[in-house]
Amino acid sequence: MSARFLRQLANKYWVAVLLAWVVLAVALRSAAPPWESVAYEGDLEHLPRTAASVAADELLHEAFPAEATNSELVLLFDRGGDPLTVDDRQFVLDLALQFQAAEDLPVVGVWHAKSPLVSRMLLAPGERAEMVILRLSNPLMAVDNIRVLQAVTERVDERMSWAPPGLRFAVTGSAAIGADTLSAARDSLRATHRATLLLVLGCLILIYRAPLLVLIPLATIGLSVSVATSLIVILADYLGPGGALDIGLKVFTTTKVFVIVILFGAGTDYCLFLIARYREELQRGVTPRRAPGIALRNVSGALAGSALTTILGLGVMAFAEYGKFASSGPVIALCLAVALAACVSFAPSLLRALGARVFWPVGVGPPREALAESTGVWAWVADLVLRRPAAVLLTCVGLMTPLAWVGWRAPTEHNLLAGLPRESASLRGAGIVGEYFGEGWLAPMKLLVRLPGADLSVPDARFDVSLLHNALYDLPSIQDVRSPYLPTGGDPKNQRRFSFGALYSSAAAGSPLSINTFVSSAPGLDGEVLQMSLILAAEPFSLQAREMIPRIAQALAHIKQLETLRGEPNPWRDAEFRLGGATPGLVDLQRVAASDQRRIQLYSVAAVLAVLLVLIRRPLTCLYLVATVLLSYWVTLGATHLFFSWLWGDAYQGLDWKAPIFLFVILVAVGQDYNIYLTTRVLEEQRRVGPREGLRRAIVQTGGIITSCGVIMAGTFVSMMAGSLRGMIELGFALSLGVLLDTFVVRTLLAPCYFSLRLPGRHSLDAGDATG
Repeated sequence: MSARFLRQLANKYWVAVLLAWVVLAVALRSAAPPWESVAYEGDLEHLPRTAASVAADELLHEAFPAEATNSELVLLFDRGGDPLTVDDRQFVLDLALQFQAAEDLPVVGVWHAKSPLVSRMLLAPGERAEMVILRLSNPLMAVDNIRVLQAVTERVDERMSWAPPGLRFAVTGSAAIGADTLSAARDSLRATHRATLLLVLGCLILIYRAPLLVLIPLATIGLSVSVATSLIVILADYLGPGGALDIGLKVFTTTKVFVIVILFGAGTDYCLFLIARYREELQRGVTPRRAPGIALRNVSGALAGSALTTILGLGVMAFAEYGKFASSGPVIALCLAVALAACVSFAPSLLRALGARVFWPVGVGPPREALAESTGVWAWVADLVLRRPAAVLLTCVGLMTPLAWVGWRAPTEHNLLAGLPRESASLRGAGIVGEYFGEGWLAPMKLLVRLPGADLSVPDARFDVSLLHNALYDLPSIQDVRSPYLPTGGDPKNQRRFSFGALYSSAAAGSPLSINTFVSSAPGLDGEVLQMSLILAAEPFSLQAREMIPRIAQALAHIKQLETLRGEPNPWRDAEFRLGGATPGLVDLQRVAASDQRRIQLYSVAAVLAVLLVLIRRPLTCLYLVATVLLSYWVTLGATHLFFSWLWGDAYQGLDWKAPIFLFVILVAVGQDYNIYLTTRVLEEQRRVGPREGLRRAIVQTGGIITSCGVIMAGTFVSMMAGSLRGMIELGFALSLGVLLDTFVVRTLLAPCYFSLRLPGRHSLDAGDATG
């Protein structure tokens, strides 16, 4: 849309514009299904198909089609360290059998004290605790797991009133961890929405002290959020998996958090820029009928450039391998485009409808010439920048560099448990399970072994399996192994020949149930695929566990190369090994995220730079502006790392893995908004009153509005800290800090110092690029 066309809309057709937006919002809202009905969850579910863990899961479902278990709820019963009584164990068994018969839960099987193959594994040494494992068809991050966890917990709590005195109950497992994560995400979404509205409203009231003026950005952004989210939900329903035209479009619960905070933050900024120019036109004597269109003409270039940097910065996330990034970035970008359209059509139409009365009771204020001669803080900043630009620039960069170095080296964390609120039931239960059974029990790992042409179901193959079983058990990274050789697990060396345990294990190993459990019988893979369950010697979501995966993979590769295994010919030289489960999935996620981060950073910087070059047409200036925002990103990352390492203490292992990527895209793109607004104003004023006075006027006249915008934008990101997810808290803090850094350091000092150094008469590196 051209500036002239927008000007005509605001001045002549403002009634039609207002009605059109309201009708559009109502129509889309009535046609759109709820966001939750199309939203996806989870992290590992959106890895690319080329990931090793995804290939392992595909082979698992192909070779074992009856394996319907996708997550687990672990119910643990103990007496605080004392042995369980006979009555305790009978109570636990009765409870387990009730869940086995539950028809309203997605339970495909229950492991309990009477279950073949696994019963001995569910009892802790010394009979101090016992587990009941509900095997669910739901994936780890299925939304339905919230209901399942609540229903199971309520039923157990109700039954506990009849339990033997002193018996305690805890719940954990992958499904519980997923449910608690989703619950925290939903709570964060609700809290963020409320906090965003309150913070933006409070900031606007403090800045303007005019009720009608506060109404304009709130109404504009509220309308654009409604239109954008309804449009996205309709598109996701039509273009998403299972839709009429399936192109793989997905939305997530966390996507809505970003949509709300970015639209309220950026959209409010756009409205404030427009209102500031509208005020200036009124101060110059332009009538309220013509002022909205003229203000829009003068600010439309800066608004379009600012929005375009953010839209393109988010849009390049479509090139990510990780599905959550590839979908979320373009979705948020589309929502921001809707907000921009509302800000350049609906907002000026509102100004046209309300006229100068929007400034009641404070009034329009003194004319712009008086502001330019102001002796306030912005005049002082302008004079400082004009007098000592090199000293100010070097001081700022010198102070920022150490934090930037810390940010460059800041670690990230992929631990699902670390991101949960400390009061989460699954987190507490995980600690108790780890105490009695070992932390690896939270999420056992799968090893898929494919041996083309073999028949691993025959009795003679048990010896071959034992060679691999023992080799794996001897690895320091592995606490326990289950296979057809030893279905019940345990140390093979401690199986005394005539002990009850040895006889039980031997009988289990030779049973048809054991063979059917561990060896494939699917057509085309009959007898060729073996699955083994590996219990890691570390908490499965931890960095320590993830570091074990390459060592296990290296050990498997070494096994394939051996001529003999334990003195026997190696039967596994032609085997194909695949590791699946949560821990290998997190390793793949870490690799894919690191690769995507490098790709997204490169593409987003290129996109932002391209917009700046088109808008400003001064290459050296554009490169400098991009460099200042990159510096503020690394400083922000370093400061955030230091703050949370102090706040969380020993529980802190690094920033949430999503924080650096979203921080980079949003900060580099949004951070250029203020640079663009300042730079275009500098060039405008320099053409009008000359290089030096033009720079001074631009600093003074944009200081208040850019500061107000920065504070509001930071406030919207602060609202992300209202929830309980640690990753969202860290990202909200980092975004708020980064925006404030851009507002009070980059825009206030670094960018003006550059323009001051480029003034005629000062040393210039590229006279052809001089701002004068």
